[in-house]
Order: sequence, then C-alpha cells, then structure tokens
Amino acid sequence: MKKLRLTKKEVCYMLSIKQDKLDKIIKNDDKFPRPMKDGPNRQSAVFFDAMALEVWWYSKTNQSST
Repeated sequence: MKKLRLTKKEVCYMLSIKQDKLDKIIKNDDKFPRPMKDGPNRQSAVFFDAMALEVWWYSKTNQSST
C-alpha cells in the first residue's frame, strides 16, 4: 500500500533534491502542492499529499516534453 502523505524529507528524497530547493519550489511554483499541517500547533508535523505530488510531477514532465 502506498503512503497517502509524505514528510518533507520523503518529498526531497522522491524528487532527489535538498530541502532548500524544495522550499524554493514551494515558494515559486503556484502549481506545487501546498504542505499541510498535522495539527493547529506551530510544532505540528508538515505533510504533503502523495497523489497531488505525482500529478504535479507528471504535469511538469509532460509540459517540458511538448
């Protein structure tokens, strides 16, 4: 079974990038999936939706190949 949500570290691993690059993508790419907090507290864990990341990736790769 695939994970439904990914940590920032897992997203970096999946995209083969470092955290500072991921932060730049989040800031500059409006279509990149927004991080979701696990709770209302400031220290709550941040997660990304795995399906939304896949959709973003495939749209990004299809866009560059056309």
